[in-house]
Amino acid sequence: MKKSLFVLGLATIVLSSCGGEDNSQYEKAAEKICSCMTKANEKREAEKAADTLGFNLDLTDLDYALCALDVATEVDPFDDKMAEAIKTKCPDLSETHKKYVAAGKKK
Repeated sequence: MKKSLFVLGLATIVLSSCGGEDNSQYEKAAEKICSCMTKANEKREAEKAADTLGFNLDLTDLDYALCALDVATEVDPFDDKMAEAIKTKCPDLSETHKKYVAAGKKK
């Protein structure tokens, strides 16, 4: 009986320690994505201004996916906490995040 309780307690500790990231990690990840997207938007605008051939492709979704990939080792970008953090930190990217999550769930 004592052994069973010990194993159950140990399993609880292990599972709770691996239970996921807290909100502050998602907020930091959202800030990284916001910063990354700001840089990507600035680069895209500069390229658009220099484009004389009219090849103005909107690569926002691709840029977002690359920015999200940068934080994927820290947090789960598909978690609802990430959506909330993006909505708080950079609400203009909320729809882009929704499309990213939807595209990721299709696979």
